[in-house]
Amino acid sequence: MKKLLRIAIPICLTLFLVSWGKIGHYTVGRIAENHLTEKSKEAIHELIGDTSLAEVSTWADEIRQKEAYKYTFYYHFINLPLGYSQTKFNKAVTEQTKNNVYSALRKFSFDLIQSNTSKADRVFALKMIVHLVGDLHQPMHVSREEDQGGNTIKVSFLGKPGNLHGLWDSNLIEHSGMNDRKLAEKIDHATPEQINKWQQDDILQWLFESYQVSSQLYIDAASNPNFDEAYYKAHVPVIEDRLEKGGIRLAGLLNEIFSGGPYKWFLLLKLSN
Repeated sequence: MKKLLRIAIPICLTLFLVSWGKIGHYTVGRIAENHLTEKSKEAIHELIGDTSLAEVSTWADEIRQKEAYKYTFYYHFINLPLGYSQTKFNKAVTEQTKNNVYSALRKFSFDLIQSNTSKADRVFALKMIVHLVGDLHQPMHVSREEDQGGNTIKVSFLGKPGNLHGLWDSNLIEHSGMNDRKLAEKIDHATPEQINKWQQDDILQWLFESYQVSSQLYIDAASNPNFDEAYYKAHVPVIEDRLEKGGIRLAGLLNEIFSGGPYKWFLLLKLSN
């Protein structure tokens, strides 16, 4: 029986643990495309043709139900206890031995950088990177193991029952009534200074930002799990910030990868910690 439970639990988690939903991931992909260099656009076109980054952004979720790709389950998130300082957080992330979104993003970035990587593996790596950068900007993908990233925390939104993870994956985004094109148009207005700053930030900083948000979301849910329109209005700026940063940082990472090197110190730092 215990053996059966060990098998069943990851399968159940796979069914529950998705990220941003189609609108969120497509929005990240569309924003990224607005900030790609011509060299990156050419390199991406060589790999996936006329398919957009938005269109490949959900591929990693679509394929992980298949037996051949179930090993990618742990690539989509990272679990950590709450209450860490940034220094302790960074140490815990870099010392984690189980596969997670941080180690997966490093791996696939290296795969794209290496000239001897096959085209098939490069396509796979690109699709995973597009998805995983979106994942790690979803706050509940950098959260606690014991509640499966908020999946077992019951909440309601406007009287409709659900869980904390699902609320942040898609329910709040869908409540805006905007599709991914409209949402990208609305939020993709960062200044050159902001773009430079966000793209220079270390990947650990990207993760820590999500960790800080999820820590507060746990507190909010424990205080009152019945969320109303006021909750949406208070948190939609956070969602828009995470989506915008995700898209701009994805573009920055791909621009650096496809620059052909020599790679800037901050990319090497991101990938070698």
